[in-house]
Amino acid sequence: MRPVRCIVSSERLLRKENEVTLKSMTTAVALTAALIAAPAQAGVIFSDNFEADNSMSVLNSTGLTKWTVSGGTIDYIRHGGWGIGCVGGSGGCLDMDGSTGNAGRITSKQVFSFDSGVQYFIDVALSGNRRGGASDSVIVGIVQETTGTEIKATIGPLAPTAPFGTFSVDFSGSSAPGSWRLFAEGLGGDNIGAILDDYVLRDVPRATVAAPSTLLLTGLALFAAGAVRRRRR
Repeated sequence: MRPVRCIVSSERLLRKENEVTLKSMTTAVALTAALIAAPAQAGVIFSDNFEADNSMSVLNSTGLTKWTVSGGTIDYIRHGGWGIGCVGGSGGCLDMDGSTGNAGRITSKQVFSFDSGVQYFIDVALSGNRRGGASDSVIVGIVQETTGTEIKATIGPLAPTAPFGTFSVDFSGSSAPGSWRLFAEGLGGDNIGAILDDYVLRDVPRATVAAPSTLLLTGLALFAAGAVRRRRR
């Protein structure tokens, strides 16, 4: 009995190799496109919800963990203290007009450097003072460590009945060279200020650069086509 031989024509082998090559290159192009198109993720750089500063309410507090107090006073509120509520119905928050008739400022102990071309946001939760009286405003921003230059915005006026809302201040890193600190400052002097909670500094993703991606993908496609032509010869 003769042995059975398996014969495949060279044309079929070449066609099969071309199919494998095309599939491999298609996969490589798809993976490269996915890697290039993925933008950087937005990130929280700093946050403070004032939960860890004290276990009870304190008038004219100076013992904040992440902040120094200057230019006046602030009161530390533990949720429910003096009839004042914090975000989420628990934890701590700040009355930005303390009990000396002179609203205060908090400045971050941490120093920050900002990347040129990146957009940054400061988000804060603010409510009215909850105890009647005049409407209140708060200044939020960053201050240059050596020159005292400020990038800031005034939020308010907030009526005493205003519930907590999230307010944002944005700036470009290109407008803030050097070293900076975060701050928030109450305006007024009647001992009952706006309530501050949940202070967050975050950045946003850089824009995807399209031109280099397009060039790279075009190059890969041309490489694949060239490989197929070379095999056909």
